[in-house]
Amino acid sequence: MRIYHIRGKKMKIVIAGAGRVGYSIARELSKENHDIIVIEQDEKKLKEVSNNLDVLTLSGNAASYDTLKQAELKNADLLIAVTEADEVNLLCCLAAKKLGVTHTIARVRNRDYFRQTAFLKDELGLSMTINPEEETASEISRILRFPFASKVEAFANSKAESVEIKITQDSVLDNMKVADLRLKLGNVLVCAVSRNKEAFIPRGDFVIKAGDRINVIGSYKEINEFIKKLGKSHKTKSVLVLGGGNIAYYLANQLKGAGIALKIIERKKDACEKLKDAFPKVNIVYGNGTNPDILSEEGLEVADAFVAITGDDEDNIISSMFAITSGVDKVITKIKEGRFIRMLETDQLDSIVQPSSIATQRVVRYVRSMQNAYESSSIDALYYMFEQSVEILELRVNESFPYSGVPLKDLAVAHDAIVSSIIRKGNCIVPGGDDYISAGDIVIVTTTRKGVLSLDDVVEAKQ
Repeated sequence: MRIYHIRGKKMKIVIAGAGRVGYSIARELSKENHDIIVIEQDEKKLKEVSNNLDVLTLSGNAASYDTLKQAELKNADLLIAVTEADEVNLLCCLAAKKLGVTHTIARVRNRDYFRQTAFLKDELGLSMTINPEEETASEISRILRFPFASKVEAFANSKAESVEIKITQDSVLDNMKVADLRLKLGNVLVCAVSRNKEAFIPRGDFVIKAGDRINVIGSYKEINEFIKKLGKSHKTKSVLVLGGGNIAYYLANQLKGAGIALKIIERKKDACEKLKDAFPKVNIVYGNGTNPDILSEEGLEVADAFVAITGDDEDNIISSMFAITSGVDKVITKIKEGRFIRMLETDQLDSIVQPSSIATQRVVRYVRSMQNAYESSSIDALYYMFEQSVEILELRVNESFPYSGVPLKDLAVAHDAIVSSIIRKGNCIVPGGDDYISAGDIVIVTTTRKGVLSLDDVVEAKQ
């Protein structure tokens, strides 16, 4: 079996904050063999990091100049500030710049600060800001466009789309070979499969079974046609949202003009007033949406979709299960704790969104982009599938790519990866053996391997 090696500089990375986002980032980056230092004041959180991850820990205030000096920040390649307080994150990044760190990333959640992202990046020299709540709202709005899918991602300015689908007992896809799916249902590609919580990169002879979760990629038009052929093309016209926090605010903003009737139930009166002021056309209901009687009174049974995004995982899970038993076609559930996701059976909930995972994939993409600055292709985007066991990477091909113009059938592709699509001159190509990769292309690669930096890591000439 051919062995493919991952290249790239081993980096020293300091993470300020060991909450869910900080822990998730530290876990993923440590898997890629970087030297990680995590700074946290909360001893309980710090102990959890120390006990479970192969990283160094430092107890202290991340915004303190003395603490940052103790972390030897002058030797760090990157500082990532993801504490619960935006002000601490911004101050931490400012201090890091003074200590000589070139690359800094700050978590910014406050809506007033977030609106000034460009100003903050210029004035503080930030490399990137992340807002898990805003990015979670974006993921929810994408899923609402394709309600049949559990997860939806867009690549290359929406020239390609990927959708995750659960295979039911009555599905036409049950017992179908991957190669036959493309022949019978359109020019799309099954690029990943999850079966019994194990992920696979399938080849043409792989047989899809009921209970599988599959990820399908193609152009927006072809994905639409594929879903129509499955008889699942209904549109979302009404959405009932439980929880009126930041995610609800960003979601309401993103759905403006989408032709969707939005109703938000929130138990805090001040949050209701803020939402009413910001979105006069949205129906805001003051009440306890975890009460099934209130959900029914507010039209749960007739809603096209239900979205549970309160700050409490248990409330979100239980209300989502109630929505499913009430016959709601599309149910989206926000879950913060990874342990709840692992404990749930895959068919118990419809679509799950996890803010820490969404933020982590952005940071990992940035780190790999720093590593592959001199490679034959650069990472434009990175997305996780199947609880982070599969990665889909958007790679821009440079002039130095050694196999430009060589048909894919004449190249060896790693067993744990697949070239899922090629974007050339604005067109999405779902590749076959006669297709090739050229400089200037955007190539979508799906892999179960961690740490892929460029096409060279998954493609080489046949021996």
